[in-house]
Amino acid sequence: MSNPQNSVFHNLKNSAASPVTRRTVLAGAGIGAAAMTLAACAPGGAKHLTAAKDLSSSQHVVTWDNWPYYMDGNDNPQSPTIKGFESQTGIKVKYQINIDDNNTYYARIKNQLAAGKDTGADTFCLTDWMAARLINSGYVQELDYKLLPNVAKNLDPFFKGKAWSYDSDRTHSLPWKGIIAGIGFHKENYKKLTGKDAPTSVADLWAPEVAGKVVVLSEMRDTLGVMMLANGVDITAFTTDDFNKALDEFKGYVKSGQIRGIKGNSYIDDLKNGDAVIGIIWAGDLVATNLELGKEVLGAVIPTTGGTFACDNYLIPMGSQHAANAHALINYYYDPAVAAELALNGVYYVPPVKGAKEIATAKNPAIGSNELIFPSDWSKLHQFRPLTPKEDNEFSKAWSDASNGVV
Repeated sequence: MSNPQNSVFHNLKNSAASPVTRRTVLAGAGIGAAAMTLAACAPGGAKHLTAAKDLSSSQHVVTWDNWPYYMDGNDNPQSPTIKGFESQTGIKVKYQINIDDNNTYYARIKNQLAAGKDTGADTFCLTDWMAARLINSGYVQELDYKLLPNVAKNLDPFFKGKAWSYDSDRTHSLPWKGIIAGIGFHKENYKKLTGKDAPTSVADLWAPEVAGKVVVLSEMRDTLGVMMLANGVDITAFTTDDFNKALDEFKGYVKSGQIRGIKGNSYIDDLKNGDAVIGIIWAGDLVATNLELGKEVLGAVIPTTGGTFACDNYLIPMGSQHAANAHALINYYYDPAVAAELALNGVYYVPPVKGAKEIATAKNPAIGSNELIFPSDWSKLHQFRPLTPKEDNEFSKAWSDASNGVV
């Protein structure tokens, strides 16, 4: 990665962007969503379902469910890239902002999924751990790579293999965008308290100079993932003991008052108003916040021991009636020029597409050189391994109990 003391936000002011981010919507989805995990578990184990009859050849439409603030043109169905796809293929896109939380979306469609019926979407984008659940339950179709030449050519190798063990060969899922969690800080206030320009390690969160000024994410996988990495743990293969050690450390910092808040996106307000000066954060949020403020108030770094990284992933449910059209849509967004266009027009999360960085850099060097949008050192980013249903329940309950009472 670049020197953590060099701003990753330099000269981004003139970039087109919305200050609201995909993760803004998760503000209330932390502790509550974790507690919902048991209810969301797939019923009955793996299913033997058959894909629905594909009507793509006669019905030139595709329905895509996604999260808010994930599309150029501020999620407008007439966004430039969607219009480009329609013009190129003749397929009409019904783009629906129907996902605001993995659990609640799953709860709405789980009966149709289990029966292999139409969910109302030909493809949708869900986070790794939920993607794992649907794949393991047999609810989604195997991808046809003959229809995905751009994917075969342009999928960044980082997004395959051991760290993505739920679908290591990407036979059933493909990443839409990546999300980095690392350390964020208020540049001026952090300097005043510590004398340092920027933090470099997780240990900087626990320094006495910032006691009571630390905020962490309510998303268990990110906060404890970052902490386990600092303990030298491979979070793609951590044990229950590894998890419990990090959780005990977390409890200690909460009890001592070192941590002042465990929050969703509202941690941004704490950093902006000075209630917090440092924390475990989602990097894309800080990029957008600085743009909103018009100056570089906040900084972000990937700690020396690494940050967590997750993806929202395309999945095609068994009940999709336009699977071939969904493949065409996915293939289009793996064109490097299209991926670059999204980054240049306000979608500030990590593209999984090789070649997008070079195109973006040529048009806007500040975007292309931003390490939080186009990381250059993938070895610093680590995937929190999928949990078994038993672990999911136990770890989520333990996290919820440890987080109670913190404002």
